[in-house]
This record gives sequence, structure tokens and C-alpha cells, in this order.
Amino acid sequence: MDRRLEQIYSLIPGDGRGVIDVGTDHGQIPIRLARSHYSGNIYASDIVSGPLNTAREAARGTQTEGNIHFLLCDGLELCPAEAVDTIIIAGMGGDTICGILDRVDWIFSGDYQLILQPMTRPEVLRFWLVHNEFLIDQEAVIVDDSHVYQIICAVRGNSPRYTDAEYLVGRCSVPRLGDGIKSVISQQLQMVQKKLSGIQSAGKEGSSEYAFFSGIASELSEMKSLYGA
Repeated sequence: MDRRLEQIYSLIPGDGRGVIDVGTDHGQIPIRLARSHYSGNIYASDIVSGPLNTAREAARGTQTEGNIHFLLCDGLELCPAEAVDTIIIAGMGGDTICGILDRVDWIFSGDYQLILQPMTRPEVLRFWLVHNEFLIDQEAVIVDDSHVYQIICAVRGNSPRYTDAEYLVGRCSVPRLGDGIKSVISQQLQMVQKKLSGIQSAGKEGSSEYAFFSGIASELSEMKSLYGA
């Protein structure tokens, strides 16, 4: 597995009812769980039959097919709520992950560990979690082959409100694994500064939009100094 999947795998609790890997693609995480003799249920789901069949073939090649439940479905819709306590959704846009979570009622009433890795729009995902009474209790930032990946872990609980900058990069007070937080802050600051330059070019420096993004840029700059970036 690459560094991103290795980090996600390391965040899975060692024991529990079960794990579902949504959008499993090649099934690397479920196969790794099965080969390590994970004691809980192991589910792999995908909305497309091709990747799911690829995962099944890979499991067959490692003699773990009988230990994994393969679900052809949209997100979590066929996952038995009582069979899992860890939900992995990785490699999708933050808004897509929100949609998957929003379509099943049972995650709002159970004791589930969410391990989420948005490829884009992490701020949308953090906003959804905070405003749906999930507590972001750990994060990880991994740099792999010049790509920066944010991994967000959450459980049910009351969360403090985030600032706009914190939605982009996470709260400094949340425990964070990995070595990429400086890169995340720098990337987001560059994007905000580019937005400010566009507003300036349009002659709208006195607008509320300019003030909004200026505030975010200022907070990101403070975070950058905090981390020595």
C-alpha cells in the first residue's frame, strides 16, 4: 500500500465489530485486514461493478475472499449498521463523502469511528461533521509523491465551532499525525491569496468578500508561523 493507505490502515482500531471500506477500488485495506486476522466483520463496497470485481479477484489471489463481504451499492446503503463500527471513505471529494454519510440515518445514532480522506473540498467535509454533531478527534496529513492528503477522523460528539481557516486545514489543537501540515497551510494560503488578488484586480478591495478572505489569509499566516512553515 502507498503511504496514504498505510496511514488510513494504521488508524483502524485493532478490535471491534467490523470495518467497511467504501469505494474500495482494489480492496487493499480489506485484504490487509483479512490477512492480519482482524477479528471483526470486513466489508468492501463500491458503486461500480468493475472495481469491486477487481477487489474480489485480488482477495481470491490472497485467499482472503471468504473473509470479506463485497457490496455493490452506493456508499453505505447495503451495509448492516450493527455489523461495523469503523467506516472508511477515502479518495473522493469532500462533498461526495458528505452525501454518502447523509444518506444513512444509523450513523447519527451509533458509536462509529469515521476515517475520511477527501481528495478535494476538505472544508466542506469538516463543516458537515461539525454541524452534524461529530467531533473531529484526530487528523493526519500525508505527503506522498508530491500529493498532500488530509485524513480526518471523527466520532459522535459535540464539537467546538471552527473558524473559516480551520475548516480549510483543521484545528491546531486537534492531534495530528504525519508530516504534511506545513504543505497544507501553504497550499491553502496561496489559494486564498490568489482569490484576494482577483478581488483587487476587480477593484473591490472595500467589499465584504475581500474582508472575508483577508481574515482567512491572516489566520492561515498565523498558523504558518506557529508551525514554522
